[in-house]
Amino acid sequence: MERRNELTACLIHNGTVTGHRDMIRALETVEGLTYRQILDGQTMAEGRATLVKLMAEPEASTILVNGCLFLNVLSFRHLTFETDDAGRCVFELVGDGMKLELVPTEEDDEAITTPNPRAVRLMAAESFDPETYAILEDDDEEDGR
Repeated sequence: MERRNELTACLIHNGTVTGHRDMIRALETVEGLTYRQILDGQTMAEGRATLVKLMAEPEASTILVNGCLFLNVLSFRHLTFETDDAGRCVFELVGDGMKLELVPTEEDDEAITTPNPRAVRLMAAESFDPETYAILEDDDEEDGR
């Protein structure tokens, strides 16, 4: 009898992932966002931010400061994402007793009429090593624009 290889998960619109690489791939789709930090069921912080850096670094923390989110997937046990009827995706990162809810915002939302200048500056910097996962590279530079 021929043995078949095990298939990996196929998640469309909704799902939960525990692998850090899968968490990064899902979050690479986010730039501007609204967030809500929930600790033991109680909202501790909420607001708007720009996802500036996405990483899997054992020595780094997840930090949200001055509207800039530096997100380390190693700070969380798993990521759940759900897509509503309007096509908007909500991400929930779950750690020990803490959840970080992220809702991507569209560029044409009136909430983001002016980009965060700090985030734009930080996104343009290339201060990561090969072991770091990073997103939000500026494709325009490659086109000569």
